[in-house]
Amino acid sequence: MVYNINSLLKNKIFINGMWLYILQIFNTVLPLLTLPYITRILGSSQYGVFSFSLTFVTYFQVIVEYGFNLSGSRKLALASDQEEKSRIFTRITITKLILCVMSFIVMIVTAFLLGLDEKQLYSILILFTMVIGTAIQQVWLFQGLQVMKYITIINVLSRTLSVLLIFLLIRDSTQVYLYSALYAVTFLFNGIFSAMITRYKLKIQFTNFSFKDIISELKDGWHTFTTSAMSVVFSGIGVTVLGFSNSDSTIGVYSAIQKIPYIMIMMFSPIGQAIFPRISQKFSISFDNGIKSVTRILSVILPSIGIVSFIMIIFSSSIVNLIYGEQYSAYHSLMIPLVFWFFLSILNNFLGIQSLVSSGYQKEYGIAFRISVIAIITLNILLGYNFGAYGVAYATMFSEFVLTLSLVYQLNKVRSKIRRNYSTLS
Repeated sequence: MVYNINSLLKNKIFINGMWLYILQIFNTVLPLLTLPYITRILGSSQYGVFSFSLTFVTYFQVIVEYGFNLSGSRKLALASDQEEKSRIFTRITITKLILCVMSFIVMIVTAFLLGLDEKQLYSILILFTMVIGTAIQQVWLFQGLQVMKYITIINVLSRTLSVLLIFLLIRDSTQVYLYSALYAVTFLFNGIFSAMITRYKLKIQFTNFSFKDIISELKDGWHTFTTSAMSVVFSGIGVTVLGFSNSDSTIGVYSAIQKIPYIMIMMFSPIGQAIFPRISQKFSISFDNGIKSVTRILSVILPSIGIVSFIMIIFSSSIVNLIYGEQYSAYHSLMIPLVFWFFLSILNNFLGIQSLVSSGYQKEYGIAFRISVIAIITLNILLGYNFGAYGVAYATMFSEFVLTLSLVYQLNKVRSKIRRNYSTLS
């Protein structure tokens, strides 16, 4: 038994997985500490300015990330020597820097064409520090080399410092620019320190590259980039629509209340990651075996999620008032569609990730996901412009339901295909 535990603790995959888990848990817990404080201090209007600016910048952040966290880390995992690792590092880092410069130009032009006001424009410029940090950050490299402890330690330290400074320095609603800077500087610190570790600890250096190398990296990361981009659109379209049709106060109220079920979804994420490998093994035996495993786990988790959802709806007024204060509690009914979104999101994880993806049907999952993205964009524009925050909240719920229907359809389609193949073989 002792031998097994010692072997496990020396296993590189296990250790790397633990560092990833710590990083994810830490990123989930910290927002719970700062969110109630900052929404009260800034107020709904100034928090709305920050939320819209953050969403706007996030679109460009995903462009710079591009999809290298998967395509780049895979290449590094397969690299045979230090020279090859340096070549991969150089090509991807230069590509990210080029995308960063292009993103800045496009962002400024877009901001002026959309006629964003002065506060939003300045907040966007400050928050663009996140994009710069993302450009020089080497998360993909640490993942590929399975040394996640470095980025985890850096992230924990920089985020802790950021949280402390927020509590110490943010005192009134006029400090939205300072809050934006304290929020964004974490990404820059992570980028700088990860670049230093890459150079001096891992001994990976810049090498020669060509324009053809840049094009090659863009092609390799295209598919993962499109999936990431759709995910960002899925999560940010509501705030974006409100930014062009409603007041800053409305944006702030919706963004704050939406964070409650969103954090609940994030807290489930480690559970989903933990059971995914085991379910994948079940599907490798047979599709029916995998479905039975998913159904068995779902029968335990879904009732629990249902009870939590029911409690959140019944006590929505008290929950919102406790976390954010009276300024936000008048809009507590926004929790109703958003809690349904939370419930359906967990269900869709089992229908999509745990069932379709783990059984090797990523294409079918992608089709269902793209349908839901079209639905959420369309519904947000139609309902958001006409009914404000409530329209956006219900658009989020309805689009998640569209995803549920699409995933059920794809699962039945896959099941029918497998049965036909089995009948043919018989």
